[in-house]
Amino acid sequence: MNVTTNTEYVRGIVENDLSVLKTIYRESLPEVIKYVRRNSGTQDDGKDVFQEGILVIFRKASEGNLELTTSFHNFLFSICKRIWLKKLRKISGKEVPFDEVLEYSSEEDLEEAFLKSQKWELFNKRFMDLSEECRQVLKMLFNKVSGKEIAEKMGYTEDYAKRKKYKCKQSLADLIKSDPIYKHLTKK
Repeated sequence: MNVTTNTEYVRGIVENDLSVLKTIYRESLPEVIKYVRRNSGTQDDGKDVFQEGILVIFRKASEGNLELTTSFHNFLFSICKRIWLKKLRKISGKEVPFDEVLEYSSEEDLEEAFLKSQKWELFNKRFMDLSEECRQVLKMLFNKVSGKEIAEKMGYTEDYAKRKKYKCKQSLADLIKSDPIYKHLTKK
């Protein structure tokens, strides 16, 4: 176990160091995807689980609750494994496919996946900054609930529901665009 390397990986996650994060993706993501695919999941499920694993490490390290007793990659893999097993428990009756594992074939795929995850993280962070009312309206909108149904569920008139959807979408867009990370993500 290389303690210096473990420390560098954790620091890279906390400080959002792109070169360290690319290394983590390159070295650990294929193994996570392989595991998830062998256990009833898809490549996209593997990517999602991997992102959640990175976020768990980020949160623990940011709170000072992270103590590695194994290699970083083993630790990350075990977190991802637990996350996937938890998700599988929620999905009942799904058969385990044994088809070939598709892995990332190039550095560009890794970079694209990382950028996508950062954008998603920014969206979620700013979404939580909205009022509870706006979050409810937008969740229904994202789930393709009709304007009429949104109005009924929220106790609005249809015209007010239309204006509310617009205002909430605009508020979310403004929050995202005002975040310092937004400029960094749109440069790529």
